[in-house]
Amino acid sequence: MSKNSTSSRTVLVTGADAGLGLEIARQLAAQRAHVIVHARTPELGEQAVRTLVADGAQAGRLSLVTADFADLAQVTAMARQVAADHRKLDLLVNNAAMFGTQTRTLTADAHESTFQVNYLAPYLLTRLLWPMLTAEPGSRVVNVSSALHRGGRLHWGDVDSAKRYSAVAAYAQSKLALNLFTKAVAVRGGTGLIAASVHPGILATDMVRNYTRQLGRPVSEGAAAVLHLANAHVEDGGYYEGVAASVPNLLMNDPSSVDRLWKLSARLVGLAA
Repeated sequence: MSKNSTSSRTVLVTGADAGLGLEIARQLAAQRAHVIVHARTPELGEQAVRTLVADGAQAGRLSLVTADFADLAQVTAMARQVAADHRKLDLLVNNAAMFGTQTRTLTADAHESTFQVNYLAPYLLTRLLWPMLTAEPGSRVVNVSSALHRGGRLHWGDVDSAKRYSAVAAYAQSKLALNLFTKAVAVRGGTGLIAASVHPGILATDMVRNYTRQLGRPVSEGAAAVLHLANAHVEDGGYYEGVAASVPNLLMNDPSSVDRLWKLSARLVGLAA
């Protein structure tokens, strides 16, 4: 069966214990994919699996992995578990994210929390799962981004916002970095690994409710946009808003910045560039 069909594929969805991630997992399970459900804690993950099964997912097609993205050691352990339990990975959806806290906070790895959870952790996870993603041609990486990335800036000498911090700026920078990473995956993955990033819209999730006054659209619509990128013909390295290709921050079109961020990120997480 073609890898352009979700059925029979092994997929990993991060942040799948609630909101958009849980709905993405539900829709993938309905399409008979084997879904690896990532949650921040075992308790949240077990509840998510129970919810998915109650919604009709086959328990035998669900696997659970846990890691707090504020701890890169846990991300590494999770990647090792995925590699030990599965031969290949057809789709990775980097969905787990947080909005910046009111005051700057640091992770266990001494990085600004938003930058690590939204960018460094997915960077590390994708790099560690690279052999699985490239085991067979046709795999995909879909990065869940935000239109706010357009107003973001990469502060090359201060990505952890030690000199100046705001919650919105930290979030925008993290999503801009994720989009540049999408470009890097597209280039370094060659023709065998497709990458795209997507702004799924303003959705009715806890994160949106906690930080904006907007009610948001149904999460099912956002999940459908993610699955479109997982299945349809897309521009490799492209940025989408919903199912439509869109114009991103111009930094995404600067190969030197894409390469610079890859190398900086590798150093920050302790990998070879």
